[in-house]
Amino acid sequence: MNDKGQFFKRKSVLVLCALISTALWGSAFPCVKAGYQLWHIELNDTATQMIFAGGRFILAGLMTLLTAHFMEKRCIQKEHRWRSLKKIILLGVVQTALQYVFYYISMAHVTGIKGAILNGASAFVCVLMARIYYKDQEQLSRSRILGCILGLTGVVIVNLGKGSLGDGWSWLGEGFMILSVLMSALGSLVSKEISGEIKPVTLCGGQLLSGGILLSAAGSVMGGHIDWNSIGIKSLLLLFYMAFISAAAISLWTVLLKYNSMGKVTVFNFMIPVFGTILSAVFLGDDLLNPYILSSLPLVCAGIWLVNKTSGFSLSFRQKKRIKRE
Repeated sequence: MNDKGQFFKRKSVLVLCALISTALWGSAFPCVKAGYQLWHIELNDTATQMIFAGGRFILAGLMTLLTAHFMEKRCIQKEHRWRSLKKIILLGVVQTALQYVFYYISMAHVTGIKGAILNGASAFVCVLMARIYYKDQEQLSRSRILGCILGLTGVVIVNLGKGSLGDGWSWLGEGFMILSVLMSALGSLVSKEISGEIKPVTLCGGQLLSGGILLSAAGSVMGGHIDWNSIGIKSLLLLFYMAFISAAAISLWTVLLKYNSMGKVTVFNFMIPVFGTILSAVFLGDDLLNPYILSSLPLVCAGIWLVNKTSGFSLSFRQKKRIKRE
């Protein structure tokens, strides 16, 4: 393994990079809600929401590809460019276009805190998908099963309370967030599979750019429209920050997935609802003391931790004993 691989396998580096990524992703929940206000986008205007999302990811993709140009030499081998391009577009469709069309529509219909907690279900979906796909590498231990039960219980509890539109459940709100979670988990598997063939930062930039173009094109065809006359400096700064979130967080996450097992990386997913909940309460004034929120958040976080703790940094007692015998 090269020096870069050894560097990103260090425990301290993995922890720091994962926490930075999850903090950035957590800040996206209040940013999207604030973006709808600053960009004057109506909550039921799905087409314009798609254009807004697409613009963010196009800008993020350009940022990331510019970074890749300086960081990664020979990002894609000439003889494999067409094959690699198809894989990048596939990842862009799944992990950017499909995931975020559901995400952006959902965030127009739920609070920032509720969106953050529901999004935490991605850890459980990742575990189930990894178990199906990597049968020999990912086992469903008792702690993982218990973690799934606790986490999904938390997701159910948060939906017992009333949402931002006055209902506990709606397909455009909670339903679409669950679909976004499914696309995120599927995208993680696709990214894990193809990250060995394509430089990780190039892969991220390509998926963001291709997915952003698809989102913007679809929104335009559906009749979406941005009123540029009403856009101010704050609106543009927020858009640039949201683009930076995507460029930095996804790039770091993809690099970590390339050099570490999926379990070691996804253990940090529990921090996304934590960061998202706190930041939504601070910047949006969401009700952090709601009893449903206070009950569900610890369950979701505990569930995500239990799901991933068996894939931690140290070997189990049986593994150590077996290695010692050998």
